[in-house]
Amino acid sequence: MRAGNRIEVERIVRTVGRDAGGVVAYTREHFRAQARINCCESVLYSGKSNHISLSAMPTFVAYKIHYDHRPSLTPYLKYSVVATAKEYDKYLKRYRNEKVGGNGFHECLNFAVGGDGAVRFYLPPTCMPAQGSLSDEFVFFSFTYRGDAQLPAHVVGVHAGAHVLSTKVEGLLRGAPFEIDGVEPLVYHAQAPADLVTLLNPPLPYVVRDGRYMPPLERWGNGLRYLTKAHASNIIQDAMRGALAALKSSDISRAEVLERQIEVLQRISDRYSLGVTSAPRRTSKLGDHSGGSPDTEIGYQGERFVYMREVERVQKLGWDASEVQWVSQVDPASKYDIRTLRQTASGIRSHFLEVKSSKMADGENVYVSARQVEFFAENADCATFVFVNYGTGKKPTVRELTLDELKAEFDLLPIKYRLVRN
Repeated sequence: MRAGNRIEVERIVRTVGRDAGGVVAYTREHFRAQARINCCESVLYSGKSNHISLSAMPTFVAYKIHYDHRPSLTPYLKYSVVATAKEYDKYLKRYRNEKVGGNGFHECLNFAVGGDGAVRFYLPPTCMPAQGSLSDEFVFFSFTYRGDAQLPAHVVGVHAGAHVLSTKVEGLLRGAPFEIDGVEPLVYHAQAPADLVTLLNPPLPYVVRDGRYMPPLERWGNGLRYLTKAHASNIIQDAMRGALAALKSSDISRAEVLERQIEVLQRISDRYSLGVTSAPRRTSKLGDHSGGSPDTEIGYQGERFVYMREVERVQKLGWDASEVQWVSQVDPASKYDIRTLRQTASGIRSHFLEVKSSKMADGENVYVSARQVEFFAENADCATFVFVNYGTGKKPTVRELTLDELKAEFDLLPIKYRLVRN
């Protein structure tokens, strides 16, 4: 990079405007210029002279969304399940009566992992990037409102490697099976690969004036805010520390989600050279499914059917609905799909369900990973496979099998081998 060009880029970055309220307003152009400096510095410091594509550098963005207040979802599984009509109406009333958040709750699925390995998420109307940015790569950080009653002023999640698909307010329709009776169609505006998306548990409190997670502001107001690489690094590093600390005292379900979060944060750091401390990787159960193509929509419908059935069951028993946790909605690599409660001779205890859905006969086009077999063997008295079959009638048939019952009825056919040196 020539010295003259570098000086010009730095001049652009250091030029700071002010909005109508006198608040410092960092523009998209300022931060794209900073990205160019970061990119060129990485080449200078490494001694490499290869051509670098500036389009590969992301735009770091902070935007505000409703916090997911639903008591039926535990904190580390927020934004992962479609809202009911009653839940959606609560958000509408909160906005209309208290002017908190937005006119709806389209973000209820912002951190749900789709069957195709993508996460599609909603952007509020005031937080749309410029129309000409559709080809850019973004890292979106989700912040809650300072006026939120339950979790004010926190960073709650990140979507990295993201691309904006629509800047229109009406967005793109989610469609079936993400429809709510009597409610406007749910929409989304952007998409990111699931392995670069995670909620932050625990979430990070922010102060708009301290400059750690965003440029220092007297007030945020409406709209998105562009961040620097340093802000992004601070968020990822602090989220990593929080997750590692929380992991030490977590139960099985939370540990599954936290382990994935740590991996995702490390992956984001590596992708954008954020300098976050390395963390161990897990073996994903997704890789163990090769050899077949289960129907992802049927898989989702089956899991949702079992999830709703379990919620209804525990509520009838007087237990908290949040004890039913649809873990696979945020962690596809989990060894089970749903954690619930069961009454046993020794009292109430956790029970783990792996849902296998199909339109075919039970057992056809069904895949079980080595990690699942190991987990179900270790938890034989509190883990079952749930077969949901949509092949006959309008209502699916459901039956549960322990691992021993599964082995008595089916053979486990190995379809993938790992190479190990002699």
